[in-house]
Amino acid sequence: MTGIIVCLLVLLVLHLLTPWWWWVMVVPFLFGFFFWRSAWRSFRTGAAAAGLLWLVAATAYHLSGSALIAQRMAMMMRLGSSWLMVVAAGLLAAVAAGVAGLAGYSIRALFRADSPKP
Repeated sequence: MTGIIVCLLVLLVLHLLTPWWWWVMVVPFLFGFFFWRSAWRSFRTGAAAAGLLWLVAATAYHLSGSALIAQRMAMMMRLGSSWLMVVAAGLLAAVAAGVAGLAGYSIRALFRADSPKP
């Protein structure tokens, strides 16, 4: 739980200070590479932190006047509701960050000295 909060705070600060969206994959990758000792924890941490951040951000944008954009995007994707577009943004960020965290863990496991080599 602490890892999720720390990853979420790092993502939030970087999203507020920089205009780039791809921190959602870089930060979980680094967390998975340097901090986690299991594949599941690295996936879970990235997915929970980024998914929660983007879900809250998309909800805030939706409630503050961007509902028209979300409604038009939902119509283009045939989702039906603008709220489904908000949920889709959170899920997409969760999957992308989870896979990035898992990739970081996997690359670290590839270069570990104690891992079995074929």
